[in-house]
Amino acid sequence: MIYRLLTMFIITGCASYVPQTKEWNNRYDPAAWRKQFEECKGLFYTNYPEEVKRDEWSKCMEKNYELKES
Repeated sequence: MIYRLLTMFIITGCASYVPQTKEWNNRYDPAAWRKQFEECKGLFYTNYPEEVKRDEWSKCMEKNYELKES
């Protein structure tokens, strides 16, 4: 009885596994991202509420940092 129960759990577990696909942008440039991060990191050291910090951080980091010129 226990053997059947364990077998059923193993089969059910394997059948329900769905591998996650990762989205990746091949245009990602680590140096450009780091530069944008350096520009945006000052937002964490403000006295704004956490919601404002989160929203402003998102807006800053979502800018197209690849097209920024030095």
